[in-house]
This record gives sequence, C-alpha cells and structure tokens, in this order.
Amino acid sequence: MTPVSNKSLKSALQDILQSEPISLRAAIAREALDHEDVKCFFSDLLSNGCVSGMVGSLIYYTDTHKFFDTHYDEIEGLREEYEANIGEPLQIKSDLKNFLAWFAFEETAYQMANELGLEV
Repeated sequence: MTPVSNKSLKSALQDILQSEPISLRAAIAREALDHEDVKCFFSDLLSNGCVSGMVGSLIYYTDTHKFFDTHYDEIEGLREEYEANIGEPLQIKSDLKNFLAWFAFEETAYQMANELGLEV
C-alpha cells in the first residue's frame, strides 16, 4: 500500500467539508484538520478513542449531548448497522448520548480512515 501524504489527506477532508458540511464525516474532518499531522490524529483516535480527551469538541456531556442530538439520524443508522453486523444489541456502558456520540465519532473515523487509505 502506497503511503498517503498529509497534503492529500487534508485535501480529501476539505472535499468532505464542502460536499457534506453538516454530516458526521464533516465533524470528523473539522477535528482532523485542527491537527497538524492528520495521519497521527486518526492513528491516535483509533488507538485511544474519544475517552482519551483528544477530541476537544467531545469532552463534556453538554458537548456530546449536543453532538448526539445534531447527528441523531446518522448515529442511529450506525448503531443499527453495527448491531446487525455483530448480531446483538450494543452494550451502552454509561450515559446514552455520550456513549453513542463517541461510538459514532470513532466508527465513522474508522470508516473514513479506510476510505482515505490509512492503515488502521
């Protein structure tokens, strides 16, 4: 697999912001573009998750609840798809909106990393 440059990643993320500005993917693109090294952002996120505090916009319950409410339809779609794939309900281990906001952010970031050609 050919290594993907930071410049091409940033360009792809800018395209996402332009084409789907209010989507989950755009929220992740915005967060990734706030980091100098986009590859490192995805690597850290997929290794440590939102619980690590690295996603500044998803630290406090007020923020994760707003994120959940804003992206409810997409989050529910992801949850349903994930549950269908694993064959059982997702085990919510804490505050529902916080848990599902983090789940959706991480799952979408994983999908984006694959699409962008990053090794995950």
